[in-house]
Amino acid sequence: MPKLFVIAGHGAGDPGACGNGFSEAERVRVLARKIKEFGGGNVILGDLSRDYYRDNGVSTLNLPKEYQIVELHMDAGQETARGGHVIIYSGFHADDYDKALADMLTDILPGRSQMIVKRDNLANPERAAMRGYGYRLVEFGFITNAEDVKVFNTQMDDIASGVLAAFGIEAAGNKTGGENMGCILSVEGTKTQYYFDGQSIHPFTNGKEKTVIKKVCNGITDSIKLTKDELNDLKNVLKRS
Repeated sequence: MPKLFVIAGHGAGDPGACGNGFSEAERVRVLARKIKEFGGGNVILGDLSRDYYRDNGVSTLNLPKEYQIVELHMDAGQETARGGHVIIYSGFHADDYDKALADMLTDILPGRSQMIVKRDNLANPERAAMRGYGYRLVEFGFITNAEDVKVFNTQMDDIASGVLAAFGIEAAGNKTGGENMGCILSVEGTKTQYYFDGQSIHPFTNGKEKTVIKKVCNGITDSIKLTKDELNDLKNVLKRS
């Protein structure tokens, strides 16, 4: 399991994007603290008084290679623009962490036509790549969209838990469903996902059902990927139990 280094975007006098009574820098710092609170010793919180873009902070990091970096942002645009997405360096392919974050954002902050975007004109993704760090910049919705801001504020616990789950980190002290909450399964080559409670497999019929399960079972392991053959093997085992 990797550990996580969290950078809150902007700051040090730069408010970032603003809208609906909030600034981007302030909001993502609240989220960063929540991720640290839930992640405990598995999370290092970057210096919240810094702007890691303007002071070139990513280039001077000295992290063990098991650490993954996630930089938190919110986007700005027309009032109707909605949704979060994941930005990675143009020279890389999306890894399982990027894909898991994109799946989480699709559930909680939908609206983008493309959930993972490659960019070659942003400084920190390139700086991280040059240092050999696993890095992604995540836009948690549009601060200029009232509904995105409402979701960000009211479902911050779910978002923080979702970020941690994307890296296989359990959200400490944020369970409500007991010790054996099961997991969420996805199958290669299909869009259908399932809730596995340890005894039975239950297909989701829509994204809201998955959101409810994740809310009730905070910290549940999300998006364990199986092949079709592995899913059939699991079903066969359960029939014999």
